Amino acid sequence: MKLLRKIALLVLVELCFVTARAQVVATEAWARPSDPGERSAPVYMQLLSPKDTKLISARSSSAEAVEVHGAAQDKGGKTMHPVVDLQLHADKTLEFKPEGYHLMLVDVKKPIRAGFEVQITLIFQSADGAREVVYVHAPVSLTKPK
Repeated sequence: MKLLRKIALLVLVELCFVTARAQVVATEAWARPSDPGERSAPVYMQLLSPKDTKLISARSSSAEAVEVHGAAQDKGGKTMHPVVDLQLHADKTLEFKPEGYHLMLVDVKKPIRAGFEVQITLIFQSADGAREVVYVHAPVSLTKPK
């Protein structure tokens, strides 16, 4: 009986370790305050995954919608465009930054102000169809917190 308990404990520990390794990690998250009269605010962070996966959805209680945007330079200047199913490559950090990919809080429910925090839920899906939910807490600041 003791041997069975030890084996069960070892299996449980291994499952916890495997689950921990499979998670996407979001770091250095922060949001810019919404401008007066604006109904949107950008959010930046770094994402790292140990395996290929894609960001398929995002939501926040602070906004009606959360969209993934990409920024590109064209003849008329910088343009933003929505991105669907943003791919993360295994062990490569994907940085959300002002001149690149970022999340956009759309139709914010109340002004996003410096000194507060925005909570965001990210949903990822791997090639085998497994989904993973990551919760992000982004402090609101005029510049990237140090």
